[in-house]
Amino acid sequence: MIVTRSENLWEKKRRQGKGESTLPTPVDYSSQETQRDVYTLDQTDPLFRPKSFEKPGYEKPPLKAQPIPPPLKAHPKPLPTAQPQPQDLPHSFYEASGESYLKARRVAEMKFNTLKLVLAYVCSSLLFVGIDYFTDPDTWWSYWPIGFWGVVVSFPLVKCFVFRGRDIRAVIETRLHRMALREVERFDSDL
Repeated sequence: MIVTRSENLWEKKRRQGKGESTLPTPVDYSSQETQRDVYTLDQTDPLFRPKSFEKPGYEKPPLKAQPIPPPLKAHPKPLPTAQPQPQDLPHSFYEASGESYLKARRVAEMKFNTLKLVLAYVCSSLLFVGIDYFTDPDTWWSYWPIGFWGVVVSFPLVKCFVFRGRDIRAVIETRLHRMALREVERFDSDL
């Protein structure tokens, strides 16, 4: 069977004897008009009617500029006087803004952080001893991690509390400088 271009698929299927077409037909919604659709609003229901707002028939009176009220307490203007004398600032102000204050602040922060590290070391050591005791009381393995971290924690302790936060190289250079000055004084006194 040859199908010409003028024939469409509907006619072709009818000729083949298949009967009604298998392609979908447009939906007819006329049968559903009598049923109540719960998803759409009923326009006849007074609750769903749009409300209309009417503009007021009067015009608002224009706002008048009201005078600014005077202040509650009128302060008299200060009389011109001589230049104010600089006040002596407390001694701690000069220290707080200087280089020595910054160094002291750095050392204090270092000491605080080191004390936090020591507290964590003590807590972890107690935890290691507790784990070691409750797992196998006959063999003691906890002294290895406690000893290792004790050595590690001792370095910041020495730096903070013995060398007062200074770098070890700076401490060595300072001591060498003092020793050199003593030697110079001794040579000068010998001459």
